[in-house]
Amino acid sequence: MSNDTRELTMDDYDQVKILCETIWEGNDYIPETFPVWLSNPLARTIGLFETDELVAIGNFEKISETNIGWVQGLRVKDGHREKGYATVVAKKLIEIAKDFGTQHLWYVTSSRNEASMKVAEGCGFHLADSVGYFRLYKPYPFHPKPSENIIPLKTNPDRLFETLTLRPELVESKTFPLAWHFDFTTREGLTRLLDDADVWSVVDDTGYVQAIYCHALRDRNEEKTATFTVFSTDRSVFIDIMSRMIDHAESLDADRAVFFLGPRATEWSSGLGYVSDEYTDRRELLFELNPVEK
Repeated sequence: MSNDTRELTMDDYDQVKILCETIWEGNDYIPETFPVWLSNPLARTIGLFETDELVAIGNFEKISETNIGWVQGLRVKDGHREKGYATVVAKKLIEIAKDFGTQHLWYVTSSRNEASMKVAEGCGFHLADSVGYFRLYKPYPFHPKPSENIIPLKTNPDRLFETLTLRPELVESKTFPLAWHFDFTTREGLTRLLDDADVWSVVDDTGYVQAIYCHALRDRNEEKTATFTVFSTDRSVFIDIMSRMIDHAESLDADRAVFFLGPRATEWSSGLGYVSDEYTDRRELLFELNPVEK
């Protein structure tokens, strides 16, 4: 049986949908995103075939006017896993990334997805960042009422960059997460990442920034997902922020709220009383590779 990889077209759309039917209980985002990938001149979507059957897919996308690229949507069809197909597709995407001059190739996965981590490590990626992660679903749990003494200040990516420059202990890594994406904590990176997000900071009486948090809304298939990022150096402020974010998700009538947390917030989240045990020690992982040097 022959196997080969090639760039996909809209003629392959039906096979893409069939491949994704059993992924995430039929709620995979790829069938919706596939046409967008094909229309992007900075993206290349690769499929691996057993004879004429599509059995694995993946996408490379370069971020415009940067040397950053992403490995996205790496999938293998049921009944064809544990054959190394994901690695074959990933290595092809790395070659494409090199052709695009990519120096920072990123790949996000969950710490619970051992197969995905194995692919990343086997292709030469290294772990670049790790953030806490959990979800809540409506009806949202009981939580304390936000304090009237804490007044978050609306900010913007430019001001956030200045804050992180002055307070690097808030975000100690070189990247910043929001909604399953990361970008650099540079002025340009934060502007790209937070272009459609709301950003707040909490400042004490001395002007010290105790916390920053962000929100973005994602709609897909009539489902609203409120995504939040929070970094804090004060536990009581963190708890207050969590209450505010849950209130915000409720006001949006979001079906679920997804949280990405800095290291201190991750530690404190276990004491909130409403985070499911399934998210204990769960992380969203950012892997990185420089294809030009590979």
